[in-house]
Amino acid sequence: MVAHALFPALLLTLACHTDATDSPADETPEAKDTPIAPMDDLRLLSRMSLDLRGVRPSPEEIARVEADPAALDEILEEMLRDDRFGDQIRSMYGEVYLTEADYFDVNAAQFGIDDNASFLEAIGQEPLRILDEVAQTDRPWTDIVTADWTVANETLAFMFPIDHEGEGWQVARYTDSRPAAGVLSTTGMWLRYTSTASNANRSRANTVSRIMLCNDYLTRPIEFDREVDLLDQGAVDDALNNNAACVNCHVSLDPMAAYFFGFWTFQQQSWVEVSTYHPERERLYNDYLGMSPAYYGQPGSSLADLGRQIASDPRFAECAVEQMYGMLLRRDVTLADMDPLTAHREAFLEGGLTMRALVRSIVQDPRYRADTKADAPTAQSTKMLSADQLASSIEGITGFRWEYLGYDMLRNDLVGVRTLAGGADGNTVTRNTTAPNTTIMLVHERLSEAAAAFAVARDMEAAGAGEPAELFTQIDFTETPASDEAAMVAQLQDLHLRIFGQPVDAGGEEIAANLALWQTLYDIDQNIPAAWAGVTVALLRDPDFLLY
Repeated sequence: MVAHALFPALLLTLACHTDATDSPADETPEAKDTPIAPMDDLRLLSRMSLDLRGVRPSPEEIARVEADPAALDEILEEMLRDDRFGDQIRSMYGEVYLTEADYFDVNAAQFGIDDNASFLEAIGQEPLRILDEVAQTDRPWTDIVTADWTVANETLAFMFPIDHEGEGWQVARYTDSRPAAGVLSTTGMWLRYTSTASNANRSRANTVSRIMLCNDYLTRPIEFDREVDLLDQGAVDDALNNNAACVNCHVSLDPMAAYFFGFWTFQQQSWVEVSTYHPERERLYNDYLGMSPAYYGQPGSSLADLGRQIASDPRFAECAVEQMYGMLLRRDVTLADMDPLTAHREAFLEGGLTMRALVRSIVQDPRYRADTKADAPTAQSTKMLSADQLASSIEGITGFRWEYLGYDMLRNDLVGVRTLAGGADGNTVTRNTTAPNTTIMLVHERLSEAAAAFAVARDMEAAGAGEPAELFTQIDFTETPASDEAAMVAQLQDLHLRIFGQPVDAGGEEIAANLALWQTLYDIDQNIPAAWAGVTVALLRDPDFLLY
């Protein structure tokens, strides 16, 4: 490890909250030096594909790795260049930013929009689309807080003063002369994180600190003076300036909060009020905070200054490393991870602070590639598909996307089942579920049933029209074990390859069990398509599909 102190926020948090029963100090030097057994090549291929693209690997990729395990490195580079890599950046950071909420203090009707699903998607995804664009175009990660552009679609351009041409999500610019500070300058971000008069943008400042620096003021242990009358504003103001417990946080939090008054609103129900930046209100910090904008003692005057100050703070890069490492290993970062975090930070810096450089470094880490059965404290554990991955992986296999009334059913809870599927809604649930539970199993079951029925109906129609099928490529839905068992076995082998990323032998127990299940289902009403749909449901619901 290098001599200078890294990841101070992590160290502070662990020092305050870790006790002797779970301290990484229990890890012995011998345990640290024990080699970590790697997982097999095909399992690693599936893990990389699900993490970087949200889908299982293709049969062609599996064949490449079977022929030459060194092809994993080539495929990794292809995955990092895949358009779906940006989708996964949005998905992973969605759990950090928590902007994809179901409710905002504004509504679609205020803006004259009838499509509420598009309204929520537009606002919630604006900050995340900037991250997607920065990652996909190999811009330095500092651009997320310094860029003079946003990423918008037609809905955002209709609501906000944005110069946008054409269709779909694309780089665009606000036209109201707001400071250039990447996600910090987006209306979508601050419609998600609003402020009351008494809070005076402090929650917004803490949101920035939590997301950009991995330093959440709300997790700091404090001893508060219970004699302060919280109903007396004068007493509260005095405590903020003179009470040691209060000053400890507010001495750095309040000057950062002073940067956000350009987004201050007085009439929340006015669409003009909430959609436009207000430079004339920037100095309201004098009235609400009584102090000027600054970043840990560095004075500034606008959000652009704050963005540059954050970008030049070593904690910004360290936080990005900590976040991505934790998201890819799907566990909390501990003190035992300091050495790999340091190595990945150096790779991040050497790679020009590009997200691809960071992800590449982490995916090549032995801890990421560890056999999940390995007895290593810092190794990768078995992961469960997130709600987003569950949706994208099933869509990748069957072509089915679960939508209703314009809503993606696994990305909202108004009409959808996001939290039931283990996702975070940004309000009541702020972390993705990492282990199976009853509601996840129910959602998985219904999604599998709908997807299997869709795939069978689609490919039956294709077969009837003499067109190529997409999933059931080895049969035409006329075969039975008595008429053409070889074709059925070939189809079952192909399903295993696509669903689990693993080949199975034609004479193996898996195929025998699948044929027996097919026959049992067929015997009910002699319905060949229904039997294939049932077998596909059983495969999609297998724990080896949900866990990877």
